[in-house]
Amino acid sequence: MAQMQTQRLGFIGLGEDTVSACLSMLKIIDGRSSVHWSQATPAMADVLMVSSLQEAQTSQDDLSQKPCIVIYPSSEEKPASAFALPHPFRVMQLLDVLDEVLRSLDTSSSHAEHNREVSESEGNSSLPSVDFCASLYRVINNKGSTELYSSQSPEGLLLVKPGSHRFYARPALLHALSAGPVSFSPLSPSSEPVSEGMVPRPLFELAWLTGANHCNDLLPWLDEDSHFKLSRWPSAAALNKSRQLLSLCALMTRRALTLSELKTLSHCDDKALYHFINACEISGLLVSQVRPPSAIAPSVQAGAEHHRLGGMIKGLRTRLGLS
Repeated sequence: MAQMQTQRLGFIGLGEDTVSACLSMLKIIDGRSSVHWSQATPAMADVLMVSSLQEAQTSQDDLSQKPCIVIYPSSEEKPASAFALPHPFRVMQLLDVLDEVLRSLDTSSSHAEHNREVSESEGNSSLPSVDFCASLYRVINNKGSTELYSSQSPEGLLLVKPGSHRFYARPALLHALSAGPVSFSPLSPSSEPVSEGMVPRPLFELAWLTGANHCNDLLPWLDEDSHFKLSRWPSAAALNKSRQLLSLCALMTRRALTLSELKTLSHCDDKALYHFINACEISGLLVSQVRPPSAIAPSVQAGAEHHRLGGMIKGLRTRLGLS
């Protein structure tokens, strides 16, 4: 039997009572989580648990590249962070957020290593790897980031600025992206200026175009048994006014649905559905829950739900001039 992996958790700006309570909870969930969690100094930790009062300071030092769980008072609004916990928190809330962090760590380590090995063994540079999508996901969902990131491709330089929700590329690269797969290196912080001739485009468009290479399945860190919901509508221009994709947007902004429910209600095939969900995940618009939300309606109501949504889509298409 393989030895259980250990991840180190560091605490910044949290009171002794909070740290003690968290360590006690870690003992409770030990065995229920896929890894063993131990305490470490922030510098040696794999994951940080940070007070919301210290979040800004953390993002400015050498710890900014580590996954960060922001602890905020339950009386305040949830901060715009990839991972957050209201204080006081319960054991299952802690387990859920740690599992989310593990999925992101898995993306940035084991999947990246796997893709490097595949690239080295097969010498295949013609397709974008999951490495790029994972790096795009990380920089987009690092809400406090104001940096500029760059990626190299045979068709030219790509710049991403998550703070402005834009990416920048020359027309030749944009044309290549629209035409088919482009091989990108993982994004990294860059001092490159946005030069004259580079065109700004919405970040969702980049997630959509690169996500086309991963439409046979969900991204590695997404669970097929989850319920999926959108936090807001994506850029409609990237969806090319597709009726099925607009239907997905309408469905998923209303409530969380399973893959089978989404297929039934939207009439999308598997590839189109996976493509859409992956692009929304990369661009930070997807909310996924492994546990079934209490708001999920019984399946016997699917026909009525489809009828109501059909009217919504018809009205939306009329406003867009598509009818």
